[in-house]
Amino acid sequence: MSLQFNVSQLLKSGIGQSRAYEFEADEPLVLGEESASDVHGHVRFMLTNFGIVANVDAHGLLHLNCSRCLEPFSSPVDMTFTEEYQPTIDIATGLPATTPHNDSAFEISQNHTIDLSEALRQHFVLAEEMIPVCREDCKGLCPTCGNNLNTDPCACPPAQEESPFLALQGLFADRDTE
Repeated sequence: MSLQFNVSQLLKSGIGQSRAYEFEADEPLVLGEESASDVHGHVRFMLTNFGIVANVDAHGLLHLNCSRCLEPFSSPVDMTFTEEYQPTIDIATGLPATTPHNDSAFEISQNHTIDLSEALRQHFVLAEEMIPVCREDCKGLCPTCGNNLNTDPCACPPAQEESPFLALQGLFADRDTE
């Protein structure tokens, strides 16, 4: 199955009519440096007076790099969203569509096809964590030698903390001895 759907018959029907389809991406979606694979789900298209509204339930596997240890990991994602698609060509006349243009709506192609790829890509990007972590207890990398502390312990001495109060550390030590 693919992420492209011919909606010419739906565009010829009456307002309020709908069609439902199952979908599965043939290949992973590239999200920048990350990707989403095993993308599948259900879409319901409904004709409105301005175009088609797509209600999507999607599932997939995000492939990310951990922000602490830099190791690759996968995270399952379930999402539900609604997007609007507007025709570029009037189905009845074959001329450019005269409906008011909505900048936030996706376009229905000239051959009356809706491609869910870009909407899915955008919503998978939004589903990514700001700081992705492979697991809650990830120890990250040693700041001195760079070892992954989850797999390789390091023998580096503990890092000296820089503190503005370090100069005050010995201030009260003289009073305790008096």
